[in-house]
Amino acid sequence: MVSLLQQLGLELQQRFEQGTPPLSTGEVADAASSERINVTLPRGVMDDLKRHALHEGRSCGNLASFLIEDGLRRHALISRVPDS
Repeated sequence: MVSLLQQLGLELQQRFEQGTPPLSTGEVADAASSERINVTLPRGVMDDLKRHALHEGRSCGNLASFLIEDGLRRHALISRVPDS
């Protein structure tokens, strides 16, 4: 069974390879039925997450979700092998 994050990552990679524009945040949200995960973070990482979330006026969960999505998008761009 492929996880939701893996499915979204594969879809982003396929869209990038096909030259179609990347998904907007809204499209990703619409395509995904929300799922919960539990993640254990080192104390320093959690402290940074709390600090940034407070600074931006959002919850830690909301910021973590955004950062994961942003990381998946960036990974799809970075991991792509250039055409030879």
